[in-house]
Amino acid sequence: RHEGCLLIMAIIDIALLAINFCYSRDFLTIRPQKAKAFCKTKPSFQVETIKENMPIIYGVTSTYKRYLQLPELTRLSQTLLHIPKFHWILTEDSYQKTKTVTKFLQKSGLNYTHLNTKNNIPPTKFIKDYNTRRMGLNWIRENVPPTKDAIVYFIDDDNTYSLKLFDEIRATKRAAVWQVGLVGGILNEGPVKCENGKVLEWKAYWWPDRLIPIDMAGFAVHVKLLFERPKAEFCDLPDMESDFLSSLCVTRDNIEANNCNDVLVWHTQTKTPEVEE
Repeated sequence: RHEGCLLIMAIIDIALLAINFCYSRDFLTIRPQKAKAFCKTKPSFQVETIKENMPIIYGVTSTYKRYLQLPELTRLSQTLLHIPKFHWILTEDSYQKTKTVTKFLQKSGLNYTHLNTKNNIPPTKFIKDYNTRRMGLNWIRENVPPTKDAIVYFIDDDNTYSLKLFDEIRATKRAAVWQVGLVGGILNEGPVKCENGKVLEWKAYWWPDRLIPIDMAGFAVHVKLLFERPKAEFCDLPDMESDFLSSLCVTRDNIEANNCNDVLVWHTQTKTPEVEE
């Protein structure tokens, strides 16, 4: 009886080895085939490749002290970390650079320039971040060579940006435009019909007869325009964006429009929390 048990156990061991061998053989032959097939499928989103001749993007942002400042700067920085060849110009609305923003930038992992100036001195009638925006422009004119292949884009610290937007920005030759979501009292504002890189139809609810009816997040300009028109500046006007573009000799007829179908930036607003000091 003992020998019979040993024989049965030996048979079971051989059977288990055979099963493991078959399973391993199937695993080794089937899994690589699945992996190869998966690798042949094209990802839905292509990560941008860094190239030697890729133009750099200068992102100009104004920020001010509030409860949501650090959370919103953190959220924005997580997007910007994915953008190759990007330089962030962050200007504080402050008499001096704050420790909060200084430490945040030092730990951000981004290429950045930290500036500060006080807004509303002298008092402005329409634009609350007038001085900080002008300081960002002045820094570019003083530090970026006119011949550099670079794009300037104005980034609000509370907006939401798709990574794909920066592909549109980088394609800018002189001045380019696209739609902005959740702005001007409608779902999307800006160019809604394009052909051959030109805008055929615009959509705007607030003051549709503006020279160029677009939000600050809806356009970018090549740095060479800032040097071709050295006196072009932001002015304290309700249509600051279109006035600035027109001072660069940009019009509805010559502004570039390569994508009139997708909304890739949204004018989002975070609810201010009620907290006790």
